[in-house]
Amino acid sequence: MEQVTPGRVARPAPTRFETARRLGALGLIGAGTVVTAAVAAVAGLPGGGAAGARRGVATSVAVGLQRLGPTAAKAGQLIGSRRDMIGPIWADALGVLHDRARPMSAAERAVALRRARDEVPALADVEVTGILLGSGTVGCVYRGAVGSERVAVKLRRPGVDRLMAADLRLLRAAASLAVRWDRTGGRPLADLVDYVADVIMAQTDYIAEAENHRVLAANLARLPGVDVPALYPDLCGSSVLVTRYVPGLGARVPPTAQAVAARRALRAVRRMVFEDGFVHCDLHPGNLYVHGNGRVVLLDAGYAVRVSEHTRENLDRFFRAIAIGDGRTCGEIVFDSAPDADERRRGEFVEAMERHVRAHGGDGGVFTMAEFGNGIFELQTRYGVHSRAEFVFPLSALMVAEGTLRSLMPTVEIQDGF
Repeated sequence: MEQVTPGRVARPAPTRFETARRLGALGLIGAGTVVTAAVAAVAGLPGGGAAGARRGVATSVAVGLQRLGPTAAKAGQLIGSRRDMIGPIWADALGVLHDRARPMSAAERAVALRRARDEVPALADVEVTGILLGSGTVGCVYRGAVGSERVAVKLRRPGVDRLMAADLRLLRAAASLAVRWDRTGGRPLADLVDYVADVIMAQTDYIAEAENHRVLAANLARLPGVDVPALYPDLCGSSVLVTRYVPGLGARVPPTAQAVAARRALRAVRRMVFEDGFVHCDLHPGNLYVHGNGRVVLLDAGYAVRVSEHTRENLDRFFRAIAIGDGRTCGEIVFDSAPDADERRRGEFVEAMERHVRAHGGDGGVFTMAEFGNGIFELQTRYGVHSRAEFVFPLSALMVAEGTLRSLMPTVEIQDGF
């Protein structure tokens, strides 16, 4: 069976048998990854000591996440963007998931291209080479040409939509169990899982990604030094996306160019979250590149959300309050974003937020969104103040973006300029 969302292509709905089979496969692959990681740790000790053991484990986990599939690999991508927190060994290992994941085989690529051409006949006029530009967890990008114009052709991996649908059905089932066990804490988790699952599944729909790409390009068009490659809408379909080819992505650039790019990218991130309310949630190093003398190139808008005007205004107020150390306002905003919070706990939650903001503010330190955000989530769990997913998701996106920007300029701070 397939589910159809109005205005969107059909999405697969896995059967119970497919879901059960997927659960068994995940269990076997997970167990195998644990064993492989343990063996790699032992093997790495003699020549590399503790660092060698960690390197072996990290590499084994990265391979295991790819074998587990795109849903698990997505988690690895997000974690891998925080080099400043997980360290170089883990960041280097998980970094392959950004744009150097296992590429499609020649047979898989042929199937993907044939399906894309069946859906979009105009692709017959596009030369698609075997030159791989990037390999993600949902699709691979190849160099192509439309006449004399060079293009980048993104093809969806065959069967990835059904695989992700089964994974997300399992996640929803786990969230349902959480609701049964703990109706107070489980319900917000279930709501968040539903929200995240819809956003993740949308990555398999390149028609939706093309629309996201168009919106992102329009919103950022006037920002100097920020590029979203031009789209070829007539060549896009549910399993194929074609954009202008940008040469030289991934080439090393001097630190001065990286610093310029970090500031430009920060302006783009702030524009998305606090002005437009349309947020690219996947700005890991495989989707944000520095080009030339500090130009920023943003790719892959499949993992994006639009927040309501009310939430956008609250996010703007929230970060302005952080910038001036107004923890009370921060606490009130977070509390009001939680639909089922116990009003009797408002005062103590707001006081706890005041202390939290004070602890992460002041002069002399670098504000870290990840540490600050994790502290908020801990307070929310402690006081039963569970925000709507629409409020939580942009905060999570900022954590990912911050990690990527810190790799370019270690002192950059998300709240700069408020």
